[in-house]
Amino acid sequence: MVAYEVLHAPVPAQFGAMTFPAYRHLLSLQAARRHEEDSTGPPVQPLALTASVRGQVAGLALAELPLVVGGVPGLLSLYVAPQLRNVGVGSALLGALEDEVVRRGFGRLETVYMTGKASIPAFERVLAKRGWDVPVTRTISVRFTVEEIDRLPWINRYRLPQGFAIFPWAELTDADRDALRRSQAAGAWIASDLQPWDHDYYGFEPETSLGLRGPDGVVGWVINHAISETTVRFTCSYIRKDLGRRGRIVPVYSESLTRARHSRFRDCTFVAPVSHPTMVHFVHKWMEPWVSFVGETRGSAKRLATPEGSVRAAPAVSASGAGEAGTDASSADTVAKKESSQPAAFDPQR
Repeated sequence: MVAYEVLHAPVPAQFGAMTFPAYRHLLSLQAARRHEEDSTGPPVQPLALTASVRGQVAGLALAELPLVVGGVPGLLSLYVAPQLRNVGVGSALLGALEDEVVRRGFGRLETVYMTGKASIPAFERVLAKRGWDVPVTRTISVRFTVEEIDRLPWINRYRLPQGFAIFPWAELTDADRDALRRSQAAGAWIASDLQPWDHDYYGFEPETSLGLRGPDGVVGWVINHAISETTVRFTCSYIRKDLGRRGRIVPVYSESLTRARHSRFRDCTFVAPVSHPTMVHFVHKWMEPWVSFVGETRGSAKRLATPEGSVRAAPAVSASGAGEAGTDASSADTVAKKESSQPAAFDPQR
């Protein structure tokens, strides 16, 4: 018989091996950001549920509950002990987590995960068995080491024309920001999910985040975030559409990557939403042959039966949200990992 229990602090150390290293700090069960080093998202409330069989730990489900009105709870990781896999423990543990989420007044649970690991088909079968939505591809994710930057054939091969200059995003002035907002209000020239103020609100990585200034003011940007001591995420990039057709953003990417190459970072990630097909094409043609990993992030969700009188049922998931997910076969049977609570995009063709 399988028994389920909501964990309370202090959580025994043995559970640390049952989720991603990046999430182990959440087992304090204190409100915290999903990633300790990532300043781009608000704090969340961790929720951990364990399964046991005949007194022995059989699995762990880790989720986050939003601390903002209208937020949606998220499944972060789902682990089943190797000797108890393929007998229904995973789906039962997920069902128990769903019940606990409902008990706390939420009406929806979602997850985002990365393809590329052997455990993904099993995880998707668990979702299907529990009646979750059919997973939908959200982004193409690229991951590589800083040494691999040197392999990219377009690095430092293109120059900016006269009148254009790259500058550190940290040097963006209040006047620059106000001008960007006014021009967006007047002409809506920036893709709605790539507005810079939506991506630097909680901070940004100052060494590799850059802007592009032209004769008419700021016309492009590459805004990055440190998601760990050694990994930088290229979160948002954009250039005015008429300049994108001429490849003017490529020198900005080159400079940002060159700075990453000579920084404390050892790894880089790019996330290209499928809503930006030109960037997806760029990733497949100009990055995939030279980098360590290219995969998809997929998202799924389930609308839950809310308790009568509940006032915290969450709205549908926004299509602009993107994040990166993954599975860690060494520590979890199946793990869904969200990388960012902000839309993450990278599109040199815009």
